[in-house]
Amino acid sequence: MPEVRIRHFLPALMGSLHQQRAEGELVLEQNDGTRRLYWANGDLKYLRSDAVGEQFGNFLIRRGVLDMASLKELLSDGEGSRVGDRVVQWGLMTVEERDERLHELLGSVLLHAMEHQILKMTWIPGALDTNLSGDLQFRLDHRWLVWDTYQSAKIDRELVEMFRSEPDWRWKALPNLLEALSSLPLTPTLAYALSLLGTEPLGCETIGSLTGLPQEQAAKLVATLWALGGLDLVRGELPLLPKEEPPPAPSVPEPVVELEPEPEPEPILLIQDDLVPPPAHFLSDPLELDLPEPTPAMLPPIPLEEAEPSATERARRLLVKAKSYMMQDRTSEAIRSLEQAIKLDGDSPGAFESWMLLGRLRLSNPAWSTRAIEALQVASRLNPRAAEPWALMGELYHRKGFRANAQGCFRRALELDPSVAVPAGWSLEDPALPAREAQAGLMGKLRGMFGREKG
Repeated sequence: MPEVRIRHFLPALMGSLHQQRAEGELVLEQNDGTRRLYWANGDLKYLRSDAVGEQFGNFLIRRGVLDMASLKELLSDGEGSRVGDRVVQWGLMTVEERDERLHELLGSVLLHAMEHQILKMTWIPGALDTNLSGDLQFRLDHRWLVWDTYQSAKIDRELVEMFRSEPDWRWKALPNLLEALSSLPLTPTLAYALSLLGTEPLGCETIGSLTGLPQEQAAKLVATLWALGGLDLVRGELPLLPKEEPPPAPSVPEPVVELEPEPEPEPILLIQDDLVPPPAHFLSDPLELDLPEPTPAMLPPIPLEEAEPSATERARRLLVKAKSYMMQDRTSEAIRSLEQAIKLDGDSPGAFESWMLLGRLRLSNPAWSTRAIEALQVASRLNPRAAEPWALMGELYHRKGFRANAQGCFRRALELDPSVAVPAGWSLEDPALPAREAQAGLMGKLRGMFGREKG
């Protein structure tokens, strides 16, 4: 039984097992007992636990279905059959009621497995027929079990720390993610969040920024979708299952070469006259050098540490990074970089370009219309003489059918810069300006007629 490295806790491993379509038994030795999770084709099929109170008989006692005497009688009668089968045979529960209680129990086992400390984790690969032949008659709904457990688990902080420790992780969503998960009890907020996820690789922080969810809820959503198959890890190191090491190659004995012993060298005779006499020893008076003491001007300069870049400089670097993302069509990462740049420097005149780019990118998604208007309004405040923010706001209002707002924005843009590009029919020189066509009432029509006669 190879031992798994406890690098990530259970939610990360569950996402990895589902993505790898793993089949085998995951043994968790925890501080309150041992739990076994059985997997087939990446889905949970059954769970067992020897922790106190997590057996089906004890669970039925807590739910008031059995008492201790009835449980002892059930256990003594019918060797080889399971408690779940016996309660049905005795007429204490129907099959549907038994399955509902089992789902509830297994959800509790998985919840405790997530919330308790894991001391040792072991993966046993292989088919489940030999270890779980009887239990496979019970059909466990992997989706509902994972969804309910993740929503109830109190592991929000742990999930956030896990994703922070893996900044390189990126996931992509299924093309039809919302439709694939429509059978789950999705709230309107979660359904809207799922509709924003696409097939481009996104990190956990980017998903949180894109969906507008708090940090803890975004981390829980990513972990849940990963375990359900709605997200697949496409970048970063996947928590892999241990592979069996190949058997060591048989060692080939190296040929032994016997060498003949070398003859002993002949001794070299030294002639006494050839010996060089040792040098004569002589004493000299110590020399005293009058050297000046080092002065500060003579000391080597101490290298100064590189100063940390200012907030304005960091914001400028993030702006350059966002432009690079835009050239690669990585819109979500570009928005994330711009939002970080604005947090560092969002009030100075130099932030005008960041707000403008952010407004342009948000215009590409109808769901971000309000945020796009907010960004363009800030840009117009930072540079009151710029016509481009007003023109972009006018285009957005024009697409959404708000003619009065569009008219006001286009008029302001043309006042600031008559050469700014506006849609046809909105020019100040055009007599068919929609604002003039929209004049209501008899007096408006009469004023228009008199105006044409005078002209």
